[in-house]
Amino acid sequence: MNKILIIIALTFLLTGCAFTRTIYVPSQASVRLREEVKGVKVWVKDSEGKATAGKMTLREGWFCLSMPDNK
Repeated sequence: MNKILIIIALTFLLTGCAFTRTIYVPSQASVRLREEVKGVKVWVKDSEGKATAGKMTLREGWFCLSMPDNK
């Protein structure tokens, strides 16, 4: 009985990894969020235009894209 349970457990664990798919997105491409992401660390500008650290929730359906570095 133990052998059967071990085989069933291994089957479920191994098949989960076999169907994983990775999609590479070019760095300048925009993406649309499929689900809400809470507690994302972001940089926001204050009233003086100075960047300050903050946290926010990114809502499902929002578009995200990379910004060029300001040097």
